[in-house]
Amino acid sequence: MEPTPIGADAQLRRSTLERLFDTAAALFWEKGYAATSTREIAAALGIQQASLYYHIASKEDLFYKLCLSSLEQLSGHVESSLNKVHDPVGRIRAFIHAHLATLLTHQVRHVTMLTELRALSDRHHKEVLALRKSYAALVRSLLEEGQAAGMARKDIPARYLYLALLNVLNWAVLWFRRDQELPASRLTDIFSLIYLDGAATPQAPVNGRANAWKLPTDGRRARVRKASTEKPHLEPNDQPTSERILETAAVLFSKKGYRGTSTREIAAVLRIQKPSLYYHIQSKEDLLYNICRSSLDQIRNDVEQATSHLESPLERVSALVHTHIESMLRDQAKHSATLSEMRGLSQERLADVVARRDAYERLVRSILLDAQKSGLLRADIPAKYLCLYLLGLMNRVEIWFRPDGLLSPRQLADVFITIFLSGATAIGD
Repeated sequence: MEPTPIGADAQLRRSTLERLFDTAAALFWEKGYAATSTREIAAALGIQQASLYYHIASKEDLFYKLCLSSLEQLSGHVESSLNKVHDPVGRIRAFIHAHLATLLTHQVRHVTMLTELRALSDRHHKEVLALRKSYAALVRSLLEEGQAAGMARKDIPARYLYLALLNVLNWAVLWFRRDQELPASRLTDIFSLIYLDGAATPQAPVNGRANAWKLPTDGRRARVRKASTEKPHLEPNDQPTSERILETAAVLFSKKGYRGTSTREIAAVLRIQKPSLYYHIQSKEDLLYNICRSSLDQIRNDVEQATSHLESPLERVSALVHTHIESMLRDQAKHSATLSEMRGLSQERLADVVARRDAYERLVRSILLDAQKSGLLRADIPAKYLCLYLLGLMNRVEIWFRPDGLLSPRQLADVFITIFLSGATAIGD
């Protein structure tokens, strides 16, 4: 018998774990973490359920290990790429290529981690967040290096430069398709161009736009309307309205997931009996469907009203960003639930919601295309990808924005308009 090569068992175990991670991630993304059983994962792998526990202790242990493996892999690839480059702008460009290439190579794993992370227990959740925080510090340090060398703009704090960059890159895992006309390598080139150099042409009148916003210097935080991210307060005798029911459901869906939330929990928060909830709805899916419809219709209507009367293409772009971010953060939980949970809808209802989302995307693309035709936005990048870049820049704000943060939604929109039009390497005041 041939001797077993040294390390062969470890390699086989690693290969099996990788296959396990890919299979579990695909099921978590398709059905949701809460609705997926280890029996289903084992069946998809073609093994007995008992054999699965040779590699993992539980379903949560599997997801926890998947998250750790994905983050360690991402960090390793990025650090390896950065070690080969020494000039600050080159290192930012190398980061964009390595980060996005790794995300898209293991797309389902990363999109599952982004959308299902809340399913982890507190201890595991904190450990994964600590790794993400360490990785975020690496990204932020790249931008601070660029600022220190005079090769990245200093008028915008590195924190917002890095948040803008990760918004765009991480959003791509939700929409990128390998069967489309653009390969992943070309997408990284496009995103590097927009982020570093901006979407505006040299002749576009955007100079000084960075000074349209002011970072608070007196220690006061921006005052904004409390976003709908907390459970609504009800007096004992209050009867919930349809809108209050939707708000409550949106908060729970955004925090626990659609499949992880029961109608009993929604009724309990509303201080009503579960049968009373069905006076307003026929099923839990009705709630998610109405949340998705109302959030998408509202943001589209808001943007149409804000831009339709403006003649300047760049003013329309500016109004688009301001209105999108302010409208989204006004109903933060609804948009969070829509973006992360719409896949829980039935096929017919999902098709309707996707059609509404696509209609809004066409509106955004038309505004950018008008600016492009006017010679104010660069023509070397199709409007489709300017649109996808901008939607990523704006949409992931709802993940990390806090009403008591330093910038109001409008101030944050000003920052992102500047980054989108002028780029991260424009020399600001």
